[in-house]
Amino acid sequence: MINQGLAIMAVGMLVVFAFLAAMVVVMRLMSVTVLKFFPEAIKPASAVQNSELELAIAIAAAHMGGK
Repeated sequence: MINQGLAIMAVGMLVVFAFLAAMVVVMRLMSVTVLKFFPEAIKPASAVQNSELELAIAIAAAHMGGK
């Protein structure tokens, strides 16, 4: 009875490990594929921060100009 429980546990752990390993491989392949076909979709963090800063400046200027 204990042997059966250990066997079921081992099979379950192997199934979960195999699924997680396959998921990592598929996600990496998908990442490579997306970056190959859409390289401009990824912006550096500094570019995002600069655009947000420019937007905040534009909003502040519009707000101050209306008074």
